[in-house]
Amino acid sequence: MLVGISSGGAKAPFVALLGVALAGYATAGVAQTPATREGSAATLPPVTVDAPKPRAPSRGQATRTSRGARAARPRVAPGQGTEAARVETAASRGTFRQGNGPIEGYVAHRTLAGTKTNTPILEVPQSVSVIGSDQIRDQGARSVVQAVGYTPGIVTNSPNDTRFESLRIRGFQPVLYLDGMQLPYGASQFGQPKLDLALLERVEVLKGPSSSLYGQVAPGGMVNLVSRLPTATPVNSVEVLGDSWGRAQTNFDVGGVSQKGDLYWRIAGTLHGGGTQVDFVNDFRGAIAPSFTWRPDLDTTFTFLSGYQRDITGLALQFYPAVGTLLPSPNGRIPMTKFLGEPGFDHFDRQQAWVGYQFEHSFNEIWTVRQNVRYFNLQTNTYAVAGGGAAGLNPYPNSATGDFATLARAAFKFPENADAFTMDNQAEARFSTGALAHTVLTGLDYRHITSELNMGIGAAPSINLNNTVYGASIAMPATGTNTGQRQDQTGLYAQDQIALGGWRLTLSGRSDWVSTDTLNFIAKTKQGQDDQAFTGRAGLNYVFDSGVAPYIAYATSFQPTLGTTASGAALVPTTAKQAEIGVKYQPVGTNLLLTAALFDMTQENVVTPDLNVSGKSVQTGEARSRGGEFEATASLTEGLKLKASYAYTDTLTTRTNTPSQLNKHLTIQPMNQAALWVDYTFQQGQLNGFGFGGGVRYIGDSYGDLANMISIPSYTLFDAAIHYDLSNLDRRLRGVQLALNATNLFDKYYVASCTTLSSCFIGAGRTVIGSVRYSW
Repeated sequence: MLVGISSGGAKAPFVALLGVALAGYATAGVAQTPATREGSAATLPPVTVDAPKPRAPSRGQATRTSRGARAARPRVAPGQGTEAARVETAASRGTFRQGNGPIEGYVAHRTLAGTKTNTPILEVPQSVSVIGSDQIRDQGARSVVQAVGYTPGIVTNSPNDTRFESLRIRGFQPVLYLDGMQLPYGASQFGQPKLDLALLERVEVLKGPSSSLYGQVAPGGMVNLVSRLPTATPVNSVEVLGDSWGRAQTNFDVGGVSQKGDLYWRIAGTLHGGGTQVDFVNDFRGAIAPSFTWRPDLDTTFTFLSGYQRDITGLALQFYPAVGTLLPSPNGRIPMTKFLGEPGFDHFDRQQAWVGYQFEHSFNEIWTVRQNVRYFNLQTNTYAVAGGGAAGLNPYPNSATGDFATLARAAFKFPENADAFTMDNQAEARFSTGALAHTVLTGLDYRHITSELNMGIGAAPSINLNNTVYGASIAMPATGTNTGQRQDQTGLYAQDQIALGGWRLTLSGRSDWVSTDTLNFIAKTKQGQDDQAFTGRAGLNYVFDSGVAPYIAYATSFQPTLGTTASGAALVPTTAKQAEIGVKYQPVGTNLLLTAALFDMTQENVVTPDLNVSGKSVQTGEARSRGGEFEATASLTEGLKLKASYAYTDTLTTRTNTPSQLNKHLTIQPMNQAALWVDYTFQQGQLNGFGFGGGVRYIGDSYGDLANMISIPSYTLFDAAIHYDLSNLDRRLRGVQLALNATNLFDKYYVASCTTLSSCFIGAGRTVIGSVRYSW
């Protein structure tokens, strides 16, 4: 029995896994599904990620994998015959791959995000994109926003923000998860998490409603960050980088194994400092993530995970007016480096600290139990002077006289703290009933989060954009808002992945209970709200021997909506439903993955103004998102790596009490996106070890407001890279790699988004990064 723990007054129940009581349901003729149990939440990465499959033992014979856990060769259930074995070969592509481990090249074969079990991507009835460390390194990405830049259906409204990861998936804003558990966000969204890529093994984008496993999730999906886990073989690398904005950085990743072989450890970290694209805005970060795995026997693993990250920076995301950026100005274009704040005042400070564990124990070839626990503390402190559009001011108060040089400003402070305790208990059973092979997952998870915000907005003197003089005296704004929030969420879920020949049927269902208390410390009031929701998913795949896997799926999601109607009734959760059809293709014997999907999603119970009572809301709004996505990922033995994508996303507000917004597109999300990245490394001859890459990203037209009065033009960006393995010059330089990356190669000036005509955000200019990496 695995039990939970209480935290800081949280209403955390002492939880016992329910699935163990179902043991009698398993028949004596046990059979695992073709997806073996490797790579679950607490597993160890293998010695060789994509090692060839070893000689198969006799049917049903237990084997030991390189990660040290028990695995069983799938017994063929009655009625499956040899077809099941062929499907397993086509879908699984090797026993040693795992859903949370390293990816060799660009192509991931398995994922935990789509099912919480170690499932081949071909068998997940949902769109999922995985970006591994090789692709991140080749493209020179330094944030999650940059890492997903070649992924279809996901865009950002602020690519130059050093504070947050602002994203949209299929038109809706997701939140970040770490190792399958949601990270804390402040109630106001000013306190947001941001983890450095140097601490991560992979970034996973799960698209579409996903509440049946994760609880409250935005309709567009979720972004799951996967930690670097201890390895069964030593991992040692150090990297030094510098960029054209004056930033210097070093990354390190070291790990080892105890002499006895039952304890693995790893420490990943980064340290950087220097300039950014915006004048007077420097960016410092220090982050470290120690972890270890203890494996007392072949059936038990305990992985301890922890981390600390400190960011000290400013507002690289400046609030520029539309006139001078999006629209022409008599004074010309505002430079992308222009700083609108005060060098002696602006400040952003964030501290993140977390500690937790992943525990897994296999009782036999049928039953495995897991418990994942994490405590995460997030502290942010923002005080800054920004363009007046951030406070809803007219950016050019003298525009009536033709003065488009004097810019209004305002001062802000947003200190916000958040704490989250999360726990996910799972029981997984693999068995057969007649001709059907099952992977049954039952779980009970719990999340307790608290946050507090002290917000103030005050006056600040205007500046002249043409002849800018800094140094004005700025008074710290008085606190106008002091609120707190406590939320408890308990979820009970179950999933059955059923295999019959090439067929894969996935059925998921979940009930959630959410309790939220919102406190106003100034007015000394408290508002409580309780919500309950049931969500589900049903998906059907067929995996052909050739590696083609068409699928169809239906899924739902929910998000609590805080507030009351004019009658005093609590607002009900916003819900969403989606139908999706698609096909995935992994040709046998290749490291290539092609995916295509069509989806139709509707969000209901959207809050819209109450036309009868000013200042109140009703939930008669509705939004729709439908479209198609294509993605190709390849890592070929000839040294060619490729990533290509296209997305068509048609979003509309289909019901609202605001006529100007009816049948208009949602903000930020473009209708068309396309991207292509190709990297080639010579495999022989005098150029052996030398490689180069190039990419192009197209972002179509989008809108900055729900009435679609602010149109953001499309833009196209080019990226490039060259790299060289110095061991080809001299064997004594083995492990040393040089690289030079350039993003937005031609220094394209573009507006990424606007929220109003007073608040526009300029995109990231050309950045050149040089690096030296040594691995041993």
